[in-house]
Order: sequence, then structure tokens, then C-alpha cells
Amino acid sequence: MEMNKDNSILNDKNEYPRWNYSNNQKYLEVSANNHYQLGLLQGEFLSKKIYNFQALIKKLLIRYYRKRYAYNRLKNVAEIYEKNIPSHLKLEMQGMADALQDINYRDILLQNCFLDLLYGHLIPNDIYSLILHYYNIGCTSFGAVNNKSTIIGQNFDLAIPFKSSLSFVLIKMPNKPNIFTLRLGSLLSLPVGINSYGIVVNINVVKTRIKGKFSIPVSIRTRIALELSKSAESFYTFYIQTPLNASFNLLISDNSKIIATENIPNKHNRVDVKNTIVKSNTFISNPYQQFLIKKKYSKRRQRYAESLLNSQYKKYKSNITDEILLNILADEPIICRLKPYKPMTLAFLTKNHFGRGNAKYFNHGNIPINN
Repeated sequence: MEMNKDNSILNDKNEYPRWNYSNNQKYLEVSANNHYQLGLLQGEFLSKKIYNFQALIKKLLIRYYRKRYAYNRLKNVAEIYEKNIPSHLKLEMQGMADALQDINYRDILLQNCFLDLLYGHLIPNDIYSLILHYYNIGCTSFGAVNNKSTIIGQNFDLAIPFKSSLSFVLIKMPNKPNIFTLRLGSLLSLPVGINSYGIVVNINVVKTRIKGKFSIPVSIRTRIALELSKSAESFYTFYIQTPLNASFNLLISDNSKIIATENIPNKHNRVDVKNTIVKSNTFISNPYQQFLIKKKYSKRRQRYAESLLNSQYKKYKSNITDEILLNILADEPIICRLKPYKPMTLAFLTKNHFGRGNAKYFNHGNIPINN
């Protein structure tokens, strides 16, 4: 391999990783002809993110008083999920591990299962743990069906320790759609991203009392769905066909449809959006209230976000643009959250724009999905 002037690595097959910038927003572009090579390149260029996420997981478990959730024990638990991961994505994870020192395949596997374990097992098993709730993941997602199109986007709100593990990554492979997603460490995808067919997915995790299943990890499930899906309907069908590992909301969009779901491991509530939809870190349908750890949590943000989106939808006569949505995402302090001792807005994504930071004070990068 040789180093190119733009800090990319090229070989004879024109496989490369390259850090790019769009309006000062940084993202990693990776092109590869197979999944193992894709993993190698991601592992090398995302090494700091992966090490930082590993350190964050270890720090949480050291502070968490239940010794049975020590790091090595949790790696053993993560192996229960492995049988649900397709071989080509195991190869990609192996490639990541082989690119790094002091990180092995089981470490990468644990990172890809960590959100499932945290929200599907650790929190439901110990709903009053202040340590677990400190490592909170929040967000507010918005969708609108316009006269001739759809618009969708979200803020991604996390505890500050997650910041050094975050990245946006564009992957390119032969005979597959380009995929642009928000990542944590070595996760193959958070459920926050878009493919070159125009399928966009947003997630809002929900803290419930219900334990999750040991099924396809959410990072793997999302990655497969973005590889396979050409419509919101096909994404939805794949996503819910096997039991889920935790409780969460989804917004799934293509150019003409938005599907909203509330999900617990064995059930889901689907809504086909007719005009506008907002999702936060709570359930709004009555039958699902009984599962919430705190019924009032996020309800104020939910109501405020609904009123904000609906007022703009009415003002602009059912035609919410990406720029209007970015202004909504920048609305502080309830939507754009900036307090460092609580989950704060560390990233945002719409159909056309993305950024680390928040939409109020940070530049809006242009999503490079079709480049």
C-alpha cells in the first residue's frame, strides 16, 4: 500500500479510507471490495474512536457495583448474540480487530452489542442505578410528509463521555448501496443513517422495565437493513421480523412514506405518518405507558417538539424543508440540549445534512451519500 497526498491509503484494487470534510464537518469515507478489507480500513482509521469506546465501557463497569457485570463477563454475554450475526459482518468485525493492538474480536463484538445489553438487560435489571442512568442516550426525531416529499431528522443527545467515540462514516462496496451512518466506536452502524436509495432511519431509545431478547444486535440489524432496503416498507419488514433486544422508537423514511414505530422486545406499534410525527425517549400510545420506568420522562420534550413542528408545518403549508428542520433542531434548550451534566446534543442528521455538535452552533455538512 502507499500513502496518497490526501492522507488516504490506496492499493491496486482502489480500496481506500479517507478523512473528508464537508463545510468543516469531518467524516470517514471507506471503499473496499470485501468485508474483511472494509473492517481493516475502518479499524485503522477509527482506532481512537474504538479505544475510547472500550475505555468508556470499562469505566462504566468499574463504577457499576454489580461485579457480575465485569468487562470479561460482559464479553461472554455478548457471545450469545453472535449466532445471529451473518458471516460477512463477522468478517468485517474481525478485520477491525486485526487492524488494532490490544483489541480482539470479542472486544469488537461487545461494542456492537453494548447498547442492546445496556438498554435490554443492565437497566431493566437495575432500574434505580444512578450510574447506568448517567450514561444516558437521548434524542428528538422529527418527520413530516410534505405535499410531494418527506423530511426527517434528529438530534442525537448523549452523556459527554460518549463524545470522543462518535464519528460519521460513509462506506462504499460493489453491488451495495452507499451507506452513511453515525457510529460509536466500532459499531457497524447506529440506527441513525441513510443509504443511497434515500432510506433514512432515526432512533430514540426508551428505558423500560422489559428485558430484551438475545437476537440480532441493533448495530448489525441496522447495517443489514440499510444494505438491503430500497423502501421504508422493506426496511420496516426486515427490522421487526425477529424479536428485539431492547425498547425504542424508530422513524423510517423514503421519498414518499414515513413509518413510525414504538417497540418493546415482543411487540411493536406502527403508525403510517400522514402529516407530522415526533419521537423522543418515551412512548406516547396508552398501552405502552405501563412499561416505562418513568412515565413522565421526556413527555415535556415530546409535547414541546410536537407543537414546534406542527406550527412550522402549518406556517409553511405542509412543506417543511431541510433548512426549516435544522432550525427546529437548533431550538434550545429543550430540543437542542447544551447542559454538559445531562445528555446534550452531540450530533444531528437530516436527509441532506449532518454534523457532530449541534445544529445551532456548528456547521451543517452536506451528506455525501451519492458522491
